[in-house]
Amino acid sequence: MATTASGLAFSRITHTFNGTVNLTNIGIGPINGPFSIVFTELTAGVTLANATGNLSGSPFLTVPVASLAAGQSTTVNVRFDDPSFGMINFTPVIYSGSI
Repeated sequence: MATTASGLAFSRITHTFNGTVNLTNIGIGPINGPFSIVFTELTAGVTLANATGNLSGSPFLTVPVASLAAGQSTTVNVRFDDPSFGMINFTPVIYSGSI
């Protein structure tokens, strides 16, 4: 599984920084879900505004797809609150199966 993230854009309406994370199955066969993206190493003071839950202190999003065929991708929207308007860094970790 490979991930890519878009740049973040500030929304004056929601006052959040918005972007996407793309998941791609780079394997030769299907991968069954459910999938979750855990945002580790998130910049201090930044929160994931649309988090589904929390795993060991790191917010996560549940990806609403049952499986990904070889070469198939899906995109998930992310929204961050950053009161300092500084850099937002994170490392996405993908889990297959229930968290």
